[in-house]
Amino acid sequence: MKKKILQLLAGCGLLAVAGCVSQDNQEVKRTTSLRPNILLIVADDVNYDSPGFAGGVAPDVTPNLDRLAQEGLSFKRGFTPVSVCQPARQSMLTGVYPQNYGSGGFYPIAEGVPTLTAALAENGYLTANIHKVHHMQPMESFGWTYTNEELGLTDPDGVVGRDPAAFAKGLRRLIEEADRQNKSFLMVANSADTHRPFHGDAIPWAGHIWGGIPVDIPEPSRIYAPEEVIVPSALPDLPGIREDLAKYASSLRRLDDTVGACLNVLKETGLERSTLVIFVSDNGMPLPYAKFDCFLGSNRIPFLMRWPEVICPGIDAEHMVSLIDLTPTILELAGLPSFPKTDGYSLVQLMNGETPDEWRQGIVSLRNEDINYGGYVKRMLREQPDFLEYLDQAGFVQRPDHEVPGTYTRSKQTRSYFDGRFGYIYNGWYDPDGLKKSRYGAGVPGGDPSMLVMQAAAETNTAVKARYESFLIRSLEEFYDWERDPGAHHNLIDHPEVQKQVMAARKGLLEWMTESGDSLLPDYLERLGEDGVRLENEAMDVKSK
Repeated sequence: MKKKILQLLAGCGLLAVAGCVSQDNQEVKRTTSLRPNILLIVADDVNYDSPGFAGGVAPDVTPNLDRLAQEGLSFKRGFTPVSVCQPARQSMLTGVYPQNYGSGGFYPIAEGVPTLTAALAENGYLTANIHKVHHMQPMESFGWTYTNEELGLTDPDGVVGRDPAAFAKGLRRLIEEADRQNKSFLMVANSADTHRPFHGDAIPWAGHIWGGIPVDIPEPSRIYAPEEVIVPSALPDLPGIREDLAKYASSLRRLDDTVGACLNVLKETGLERSTLVIFVSDNGMPLPYAKFDCFLGSNRIPFLMRWPEVICPGIDAEHMVSLIDLTPTILELAGLPSFPKTDGYSLVQLMNGETPDEWRQGIVSLRNEDINYGGYVKRMLREQPDFLEYLDQAGFVQRPDHEVPGTYTRSKQTRSYFDGRFGYIYNGWYDPDGLKKSRYGAGVPGGDPSMLVMQAAAETNTAVKARYESFLIRSLEEFYDWERDPGAHHNLIDHPEVQKQVMAARKGLLEWMTESGDSLLPDYLERLGEDGVRLENEAMDVKSK
C-alpha cells in the first residue's frame, strides 16, 4: 500500500517535494506519514452544472469552488448512486448500492455492514461529522468521534448546516484535537445549502427543521436576482421559475462561502498541502427533472478532488465515477484493506493520471421510495385537512417501523443506465392512470414551487402543459440522447433508429441488476414482455458459454 501512495506522489513528480521539506513544518509530519487528512464536503442538492466551473446557474456564483476545481482534479462524469439524501450518503460511506447495505430509501444500513468512517476510526483516524448525521443511520455504525455537539456547534442542525462560520469553527476544533493526539482526521462537512428552504424563502415550516426556535442564518456573500440566472434546459423559462432559481443561486453562493471558510482554515493551520479535499453533492437540484428522479439532472453531480503536490490538476472527461467510489479510494489512501463487498472502484489511478485496465462502461443510478416525515405530515394536516387523503391516493402508506413516528412512504422503483451518451430510465412505478389518482401523479413526492409555477402556467400555455404533464405521467421506459438533449425533451424509446442502443442499455441494466442482486429484476423482465424474455435468454446464453 505504501508503495502505491509513493507512486501516486511520484506520478506528479512530487515525491521529493513531499519528503524533503523542513522537518519542523507541521504539515510535513502528516504528508510523509502517507495518511492524508481528508475534508469531504458534501453539498445538498447541487446539479453538476450549477457551479461556475461547470457553466454556472448565475454569474460568479461559486468563486471558491471554481478555484478548487482549477487547483484539483475535476470529473465531468460524476454521479450519485441514488438521487436523494440518506441513501446516497449511506452508499457513499459503505461503497455499495442500497440493496447491498441492507435497506432502501430512508432506512438504516443493516447490522454488520462496514463503513468507511468506522474503519478509519478503528485505525487511528479522528472522524467528525457536521450536519445531517441523522441521514447516516444507525449512528453507531458510522463510528463518529465527533458530531455537532462535541465540536461546539450548539445551534439547531438546520442552522449549523447553513452557517459558514460554524463549519470553520468545527473544522478548527477537529484540527486542534488531531494535533493534540497526533492523528490524521476525516471531516465530513454536510452543507444544508442548497436544500429547500432556499435563502429568501418564506419558511412557514421552519419549526419542522429547527424545532420552532427563532433562527438567525447568515446572509450569502451575494444575493441573485431572477434576471441573472440561467434556466436549465429541462425547465420552461417562466418568471416564477426564475424567482425560485435566484433563491437557489443565492443559497449556492452561501454554500460556496462555506467551502471558502473551510479552505481558509486549512491554509491558516498549515494543513493545506497535507489534506485531501473532496467536494461532491448528494444529488441534483430540488426542482423538476432533477432530485427524486433518474434524469441526467437528477444523478450527475460535481465531483472535485484536491491534494496539493500529490494529485495532478486537470479535468477527467472520460471516466464515469460515483459516490460509491469514495470508500474504496479513501481506504486505499489510508493503507487499509478494501471491504469484502464493494460496488465502487478506487480512484487512486485516476488521481495519478493513469488509465485503469478496467473501468465501468455504464453507470447506474436509482430511486427506491418517496417519503413524508411525520413532522411534515403534521404541519400539512394543519394547512390541508385532507392531506391524509392525498397521501392515500398517491400511494403513500404509514410506516410504523420508521424512527420518526407518523412517517409515510411510497415505493418509487426507478433505475437509470447511462453509457456516456444515451440515458435509459425504467420506471417500475409507472401507472398510465397515475395522474387520475393523485394531484401530482406517481412521479414526484409533492409540489415544489417551480412545479406549481408550471402547473399554473399549464392552464394557458399549451407547451408548458405538455411539459408539465409529461413529467407527471411519464412512461414505463424512457430513452434520451443526453449528449444532445440533456433536458430530456425527446423520449426516443420507440424510435427505430436507436433500437440497437436501447437494447444495449437494457442489457447493461440487466447485467447490473443481476450482479448487484437487485430485487426489482423479476419485475423488470416481466414488464418488458417479449423484450424481457429476449434479454433473459441472451444472458443465459452468455453465462452458459
